[in-house]
Amino acid sequence: MKTIEFQENKQIKGWPYVNSEYFEYGEYKLHYRIDEAKGKEKGKLFMIHGFGCNTTFYNELAEDYTKKGLRCVRVDLPDFGYSTREVKGIKYVNRVDMLIALMEYLDKQEKNPDKWIVVGHSMGGSVTLDIAQRALPIIKGYMLYAPMFMFNVPKLMSKMFQMKWMGAMMDTALKYVMPYDALVKVVLLIATMSPRYIAHYDASLAANPLRLKDTGKGLCYMSSKASHPPYEDMKKIKEPVLLVWGGLDLFVPGGKVKKLTESLPDSTDVHTIKLAGHCVVQNFHKKCCEYGIEFLKANKMY
Repeated sequence: MKTIEFQENKQIKGWPYVNSEYFEYGEYKLHYRIDEAKGKEKGKLFMIHGFGCNTTFYNELAEDYTKKGLRCVRVDLPDFGYSTREVKGIKYVNRVDMLIALMEYLDKQEKNPDKWIVVGHSMGGSVTLDIAQRALPIIKGYMLYAPMFMFNVPKLMSKMFQMKWMGAMMDTALKYVMPYDALVKVVLLIATMSPRYIAHYDASLAANPLRLKDTGKGLCYMSSKASHPPYEDMKKIKEPVLLVWGGLDLFVPGGKVKKLTESLPDSTDVHTIKLAGHCVVQNFHKKCCEYGIEFLKANKMY
């Protein structure tokens, strides 16, 4: 299958989506999308996806929240979706710095900007908690859906991830896996635990961005920089936090669920959707939205 080249110019046919935008930061281009609130705007969400995902992961949840009057900004992390692939030699920038800069940039477009509610799923939840450690005045709350910490990669392993053969091996693996929708759906089935949802899911939404040039190399480079915020720092978060787990999550072990839940502030609003898998915001998007709106109302953010 021919590699899909990265599209940088909005005028080029095939640009990702009608509402696609790019934010430049150093040598990076972050792809993001803005879904405007329906009716009067009551708040704004900054949505960060998990490993292997992209902005389409939040399709259903973004639609639910916009109907409730919330503007949704969905962003592709570096190496995912239609954002820059990190390859050896790039002038590396911490992704948290870029995400904060994007929020600040968007705020400058408004006369009286409201504060952000940051939403993170899986790896995006780990990134969200990294952002929370900054205690930024532009943020007023956090929503965590099945957050999963990346591991703190040892120096020796970091060097291995950046080796040329490792990137080439990952590119080859993606080349032979991504063309097959059935294989993609198997992974998604394990992640959602919902055959009914996957039966009607368009696998290309997840697969196409992973077919982009240098995605394998980018994933290796990203993994070489992996880290997560210290558990002991979670209690320091001052803003309200919503935490939603899936009862059938096969990606986050029960011990990790318990550890993170107990590490967050005692005021954290915690929910478990018993029949949900790791990708709880997809097939249980309505319940996730319901918990989100209740959380925002309870904390006077809506």
